[in-house]
Amino acid sequence: MADKAETFVGSVKKVWDKVKPIINNVIRPIVQTAAKLATKVLPQFPWIGGALNALDRALGLLVEWDKSDLAKRISKAIEWAIKKAKALKDIFLTPEEMEEARRHEEALREARSQMRGEAALAIDLASLITHYAQLSTRIQDVLENIQINDFDHYLRLRAAQKLLKETEQRLTRAQDINVITNDDLFLIETGSELLKPNPQLSDSATQRLNDVVMARFGQKLLPFVFEEMIMAWGYNLQAMENEWKSLSEALSKEEVLLRRLKIGERLGDLSPEEAQMLSALEARLPAQQSEMENKRKRTNEMRNYVFAAEGFLQLLEKEPGDFIAEGRDYLLEDSNAAGMIIIDCAQYGKTWEQLTFDEQSLIIDFANIFEEASRARAQKLVEVAA
Repeated sequence: MADKAETFVGSVKKVWDKVKPIINNVIRPIVQTAAKLATKVLPQFPWIGGALNALDRALGLLVEWDKSDLAKRISKAIEWAIKKAKALKDIFLTPEEMEEARRHEEALREARSQMRGEAALAIDLASLITHYAQLSTRIQDVLENIQINDFDHYLRLRAAQKLLKETEQRLTRAQDINVITNDDLFLIETGSELLKPNPQLSDSATQRLNDVVMARFGQKLLPFVFEEMIMAWGYNLQAMENEWKSLSEALSKEEVLLRRLKIGERLGDLSPEEAQMLSALEARLPAQQSEMENKRKRTNEMRNYVFAAEGFLQLLEKEPGDFIAEGRDYLLEDSNAAGMIIIDCAQYGKTWEQLTFDEQSLIIDFANIFEEASRARAQKLVEVAA
């Protein structure tokens, strides 16, 4: 950095003599004043005052170490991060802002290696918000502009959304910067990785993700993602139920009309137009009735899959002892089999008719047992996604 400065300006000493007073006499007083005002101006973000105080200490260290250029860069980076933090839920970066965020990220990464204590926490917090803003923008871009072609991509997108939501809540609830940890930054960085076409997570990163997800969400990594599959099936079920209901209502009206016209036919008081209408109804209703019956059947099958899947998901979440304590140890042996049947049918298109009688009975039993728990989980997931 010193060599580059000397090349462009002429002398490191001259540059430092010009910049050091600006850092000490202009930038740091601004930061110190902002820290005092933060608790009054931004009461919803009590950690900002602490972050600014920590930034002041970080700037002081950089001045002592003759890192004036880096001091200015991280000052801009943290100022940018705090500005973006004020609108966490609605944040969306333009391409120019994404590039600016990337530059701030580089400055923060460089400064972080030289910081300790609260000064390091200030850098971590700014990095977290910078990563958050980029991930939020990428997720919205995927949802609005990029076609999701496979279920694996969908699951990774939903996992990234849940990690983003967790970070948003942490930042909103935090009382001071000490609440923000390396795990928060790790989750956001992992969320960004999951959005890539071919994400690369090492075994150690995967294990750490599993541990953090367990600590934060009370779930192991596999059910954390698998429940998103169930949520997708739930949306599909809702659409199927709405379609069947709409078709059923329309068919019922036509059947009422058919009965009225047949009565009129028996009494011999149909007009020519009504007689023509009767003929048309008699011609098309059988096909409509068959279609409605088929939709009713497929909807009931999907309902069974969705409710039964809750049992398989609980198998992933719980220990065998939990089932025994609940008096449901009889489910342990069958849960895995039920899960495999559900995935084959709901995800890969295996039809209900292709199942054996025992397999159908198993799914129906699980659906009846876990319907209430399934509905409760679905409601919770909808609230998280909102």
